[in-house]
Amino acid sequence: MVHLHLEQRVAQRLLARFRAQGFIHNDLSRACLAHVADSVPRVVLLGRLSLYGERAERLHEEIVTVTARWRDPDLRRGPLSPYALDAERRTMALLDELLASGRASQPNETVRRRLLASAARDIRELRPRLEPRAEALAERAALKLRERGAREAKELRETLVRQRDRVKAELDRHEAEVAQLALDLDAADKRQLEANKRAWRERLHRFERDLKDEPERIRSFYRVRGRPRVEPVGLVYLWPETG
Repeated sequence: MVHLHLEQRVAQRLLARFRAQGFIHNDLSRACLAHVADSVPRVVLLGRLSLYGERAERLHEEIVTVTARWRDPDLRRGPLSPYALDAERRTMALLDELLASGRASQPNETVRRRLLASAARDIRELRPRLEPRAEALAERAALKLRERGAREAKELRETLVRQRDRVKAELDRHEAEVAQLALDLDAADKRQLEANKRAWRERLHRFERDLKDEPERIRSFYRVRGRPRVEPVGLVYLWPETG
């Protein structure tokens, strides 16, 4: 087992494929199937929530889940009914345990065919439940992004103020020394000193401009633009080991 940082090349290549295609580009015809130590057949629809900022900059991605007890389509009297909170936690705990164990086994061929034949319908029935869950998560994420923007803008402003004050103090000291030495300097040295003072003043001017523009630019970067994007990216069936 090897731990990979998210910026590692292999991890980035895998993430790039996931971001570019997701599950939907496979025509909803594939799913993950596995046995679990449970007596109830379960289905998990995984959706991807994406938030974008200015110029379509990707600000946030999050996986949204909808879980339900799976029933054979021929026996359903209506669409699949998503689990309540406790049953969903149990379902996700089973999935986490399965992934952590690394010993997943699949149902037999007959069960696999039944589940895969049902995949498109299962997604159609569960997908409408992704939207309200994603909206709540999007609001929370947008708030955190605004808070992050405000925090980084504040930190940037404080840094710029410190740098500006140091430059101003250096300029004041420089001008005081020039006033004392001016009588003893020749024309070339005086021109160099004046050029140095102009450079300090230009730096102070840039600091004032940055103090006005840069914190707002940071806040603007973290503002969510447009509506959140939600799309299905995965489907998992958890089948009882005794089923």
